[in-house]
Amino acid sequence: MALSVLVMGFGYAAKTFHVPFLQAMDAYSIAGVVSSVPAKVQGVLPGVSVYNSFEQAIADDNFDLVVITTPNHLHAEQAEAVLRAGCHVLVEKPFTLSSERAEQLVALAAQLNKQLCVFHNRRFDGDFLTLKQLIAEQAVGDIKRLESRFDRFRPTPRKRWRENAGPGSGIFWDLGPHLIDQVVQLFGMPQQVSADIRILRDGGESDDAFEVTLHYAAITVKVGSSPFEAGPTLRYALQGTKGSYRKYHLDPQEDQLKAGMSFNDPEWSVAPAPQHGTLYLEDESKLVATINGGYTTFYRQLATALITNNAEALPASGQSVVAVIRLIELARLASEQQQTLSVECI
Repeated sequence: MALSVLVMGFGYAAKTFHVPFLQAMDAYSIAGVVSSVPAKVQGVLPGVSVYNSFEQAIADDNFDLVVITTPNHLHAEQAEAVLRAGCHVLVEKPFTLSSERAEQLVALAAQLNKQLCVFHNRRFDGDFLTLKQLIAEQAVGDIKRLESRFDRFRPTPRKRWRENAGPGSGIFWDLGPHLIDQVVQLFGMPQQVSADIRILRDGGESDDAFEVTLHYAAITVKVGSSPFEAGPTLRYALQGTKGSYRKYHLDPQEDQLKAGMSFNDPEWSVAPAPQHGTLYLEDESKLVATINGGYTTFYRQLATALITNNAEALPASGQSVVAVIRLIELARLASEQQQTLSVECI
């Protein structure tokens, strides 16, 4: 029997990153949506029940999984309500705005024997999977430096919650969790953090650019984002004792989802050849074909974890993301103080 799913929120994240997978996979059945725009929901999901609130939804039906796609500052409160109602939860990143709250939710999920998963889909970007493989193969030797970027060309602020003033807004809460999570997946916790998080755009209300350095014993990792990159995006620059690897352009899956591409299309999740990275060694260089991305794998793993009620099978457990929230807190503090701070202080 398919998992009965309630989707909370029906904005960009729900329609782009969640509904297509929930519709396409037999393991899931969308049974309801919490939204203030029922006409938009019915236009995409005709016949699906639309509720004004989670309380109304849970009183009307029983759900196995609730997918939270609301603004960031609501995530923790809503995730707690979902867990206490006896449902598993998949919550958009960041799943909390403090590490203390993150630890509380992880403990609550364990206490109630429910699964808490965070939508860190970019663990399944094709270029990140390629980077992981190159590191595992020691293709550039001992790693010394990694730069990971997610730049865009958005020189003018827009009026929306992600860019307005308020808790959980700003580009660092939007993209920082992805970039930092990938680094933690590769190298674990750093020893120190330094950061510069600021507003660069005229009229900006929340941070729109950041440069964060994660200091390891023998590796320096820099992650960053700018709203003024109009050219090809440098995604990764990996350097080691044998050579280096450079990869431009972003993973194609988000654009393919926006375009409505079928998961059965042979081009789904495939990065075009001109966007492959290059491995530079002392005496040669060669293109490295980008591994196909796996957002579908995220949802398959999630279904398995929920059906078996096994946290170890989750594609991104809440427990695995607590460290990311801690590092975001520390980076914000390091930026405010303009100091390099020890991870031991969190």
